[in-house]
Amino acid sequence: MKLVSKKSIGNVPVFDISVDEVEHYILENGLITHNTGGYYSANDIWIIGRSQEKDGTDVAGYTFTINIEKSRRVKEKSKIPLTVMFDGGITRWSGLLDLALEGGFVTKPSMGWYQKVDPDTGELVEGKYRAKETNTAEFWEDILKNQKFKDFICKKYQLVMNESIMSDEHGEADADEK
Repeated sequence: MKLVSKKSIGNVPVFDISVDEVEHYILENGLITHNTGGYYSANDIWIIGRSQEKDGTDVAGYTFTINIEKSRRVKEKSKIPLTVMFDGGITRWSGLLDLALEGGFVTKPSMGWYQKVDPDTGELVEGKYRAKETNTAEFWEDILKNQKFKDFICKKYQLVMNESIMSDEHGEADADEK
């Protein structure tokens, strides 16, 4: 084992140690880590994957899936899809249909068909739609304005901040949290 470098961050010494000239270990915040110093000090790590969107056999665009690996603001292991088509750019309503299905705001009464659900009564709303037909403002307007849907989205993705973390020692919220 040999010391590759030593530096200080504030008053804390940080050592980069090499073993057999191949492996690197970093002593950081009193912990020995293996090639992972950036991971632990990062506020957010989002990994983006993609899959093809096809029109017949031709690639017409991609659905990018943002995988929240680490975050101080969003629940870890969340997946956020975003569809981008070559001929129209970002699909405005991408990912919403799956969320509405998961939250019970839309149901799939039969293969290939979707139907809205009244969130107050649980009853099916008139009209059945194909997936492509749900990509309109008219379809999403009442769902997006619904407070229950907004609460569902927040519960799914947003981290709950503990009052003691959000408050300073005097019991007042930090200025950037207000």
